[in-house]
Amino acid sequence: MSITYSTPPHFPTAEQAGLAMLGGEDVTLFFDGHDLRGHFWPAETGTTSELVVLCPGFTEFCDKHSGTCLALHERGYDVLSIDWPGQGRSGHFGRDPLAVHIDDFDQYLEAMDALLAATGLAERDRILLGHSMGGHLALRLGSRHAKKTRAIILSAPMILPPVRPIWGVRLLAGFLRICGMGRWRTPFSRPRALEKARQFHQNNVLTSWPQGYAVQYLWMDDMPTLRRTGPTVGWVCAAYKSCVMTTMNAGWMSNLNIPVLALTAADERVVDRAAIDEMLAVLPQCDRHEITAARHELMMEQPEIVSAVWDHIDRFLQRL
Repeated sequence: MSITYSTPPHFPTAEQAGLAMLGGEDVTLFFDGHDLRGHFWPAETGTTSELVVLCPGFTEFCDKHSGTCLALHERGYDVLSIDWPGQGRSGHFGRDPLAVHIDDFDQYLEAMDALLAATGLAERDRILLGHSMGGHLALRLGSRHAKKTRAIILSAPMILPPVRPIWGVRLLAGFLRICGMGRWRTPFSRPRALEKARQFHQNNVLTSWPQGYAVQYLWMDDMPTLRRTGPTVGWVCAAYKSCVMTTMNAGWMSNLNIPVLALTAADERVVDRAAIDEMLAVLPQCDRHEITAARHELMMEQPEIVSAVWDHIDRFLQRL
């Protein structure tokens, strides 16, 4: 397997705005016909450290979570993150350059397995930290590697995408895929121009903090190709199939006997809130905390909200 280690790209606009920069090395390998980008940031030399595997959300990339990576690094953890296939710098599979495509969520799991193997971390015990779609994948990775997973931390997890009824979405998306539209953006969805999308509006679904809202776009000023804005029909098919089989399956969830810290947003409008309430209660070892006044992007909320999030994480990690 060909593996390349390199310094992460420089983002002068984000750095000038005061955002944390990744401090480890990028790891690039060839996976499933395309480049797969990960990032490994080890703890200080000479320390005995644990490994945290960070699972970004839908449309996201390693650098967006650099602040979280830095906070974990400062707490003495080795941190491994990934640009999921189809996102960030890990290639692109959809017909629309801004749409995220995947044929099956198993590809995400296999990509993480390949990255762990390439970095020599596959045999190490780990803590999984996943945001949104990454929370769904963290639960699946925890089940997949139960003996190696010490705990799972969920940030506004995607137990189910927001559109119901489930059977209706699956029926329509499956029909469109059969018609050859699997790699096309979902019907009637159109990405907003970047200039409009980055304008903060008080009723946005992501965060109540204007500075936090701006973070996701500052990286794109220096690397516009990082931007993704929506799913393909194939991604929708894959997402609902994965959720129905796992995180919406009470039997599957009840067998996940791993300590879980679930941090959810009181003002959640991005993923299905009812599914979160119903299915997290099924997990055998779930410590759930709903963050008052928070929206979906918990780590990019008002400073006092982010501080509360880290207080919960620190107490959970100390108990481990």
